[in-house]
Amino acid sequence: MGDIVQRQLDGESRAIKDMHGMYQYYIQIIPTRFVLLSGTAIETNQMSVTEHMRVVKPGSGRGMPGVFFFYEVSPFHVIFEEKRRGYFRFFTSICAIVGGVYTVLGMIDKAYYTYTRGEASRNLGF
Repeated sequence: MGDIVQRQLDGESRAIKDMHGMYQYYIQIIPTRFVLLSGTAIETNQMSVTEHMRVVKPGSGRGMPGVFFFYEVSPFHVIFEEKRRGYFRFFTSICAIVGGVYTVLGMIDKAYYTYTRGEASRNLGF
């Protein structure tokens, strides 16, 4: 992954003029492994970041100015694995699509036949 991976906080900056701010970042980390077709495994992490900012006045007792990071590492490990599907799987999928189309067309034909038969019987006076 290397240069491909972009982190949410890369290149971020914040500035407050004439005030004091308290920035809080809540970071959730999920260990992740990508297994490529070649068998190469890449270990990385997925992250979710939530930012809260609050203006703090000196001496107010409502917090301390600064940057605070709170993080949680997930107990789960996500694995993405590339796999090739065989020709049998492809053939089975094609058969399922054809069978579904055949069934839906049969239902439409039955509904049309029932409707036209009802119209014909009303026209004949039955």
